[in-house]
Amino acid sequence: MKKHIWWLAGLGAVIIGVFVYIFWLSPVTFGSKTTKQFIVQSGDGIGVIARNLQEEDLIRSDAAFKTYLKATGQIIVQPGIYTLSKGWSVMRIANFIAGGITSNVNITIPEGWTSQQIARAAFKAEVVENDDELLEIINKFPPDYDFLKVRPANASLEGFLFPDTYRFIKGNPTLLVRQILENFSSKYNSDIKPKLNGKNLYDILIIASMIEREAQIDEDRYLISGVITNRLAIGMRLDIDATVRYIIDDWENPLTRDDLSIDSPYNTRRYGGLPPGPICNPGLASIKAAISPAEHDYYYYLTDLTGVTHYAKTVTEHNANKVKYLL
Repeated sequence: MKKHIWWLAGLGAVIIGVFVYIFWLSPVTFGSKTTKQFIVQSGDGIGVIARNLQEEDLIRSDAAFKTYLKATGQIIVQPGIYTLSKGWSVMRIANFIAGGITSNVNITIPEGWTSQQIARAAFKAEVVENDDELLEIINKFPPDYDFLKVRPANASLEGFLFPDTYRFIKGNPTLLVRQILENFSSKYNSDIKPKLNGKNLYDILIIASMIEREAQIDEDRYLISGVITNRLAIGMRLDIDATVRYIIDDWENPLTRDDLSIDSPYNTRRYGGLPPGPICNPGLASIKAAISPAEHDYYYYLTDLTGVTHYAKTVTEHNANKVKYLL
């Protein structure tokens, strides 16, 4: 009799297990190889994710999904886009999401890239469907962070898009921008704000952006920062070719006479003072150099064909350097 009872109990357990698998854990569509994208937003908890999975018909039971993750101790989920299939079991989908196997894309933003270069890279990597859409967000982003309030009216985020390697969610350009700004915010609070000593952040970013495009090595950053400071102090035009390159969006080809004569407030060969805004997005080293320029009496510099920068105190010395290092 006892054997009979144990046999019935075992059969019952098997039946319950089969029932649970078929109605809770099994794929929604057996054998399906069709995939679809599923988005996990930043801040989504397991309950929200489970409900969304069931609503999108990717799992049979949100309760089964939550129970499995909790039972296996997998409660931290990576935001992003996941490519899932109805042909997968709840366990496979749960492990896939808990493992952070997203369709996110890594993009490295080098020091000195402009907003346009960032937008083109994001479009090429298929993070955004349209680079113009991303540029529009960059150009019209509201002052949601305290450090953005230093921007003049209608200024873009140029200068604030901190260079780094990012893992972006496809199809969410606004989140992409916020990820970059959160990174800038971290650097600002820890490394920039404590050193400003009353200096205007936006002016610092403008100077840092020119340094980023002009300096070859870290020592040059501080020396060039000193040249810029010296020229501004006596009302001397900056004459920085990189500001012209920003206007024409060409960082490789030689500048022509027509390029250098473009009538734009960004053309520091024609207009005195700082340009209206940053000409690129500088890294932390250039920002620090802009805050703390080297103290010297140089007013000129040039970079020779080997990448070495030479400094001069007078125009006569500068012209001699041209003859010596460029001709």
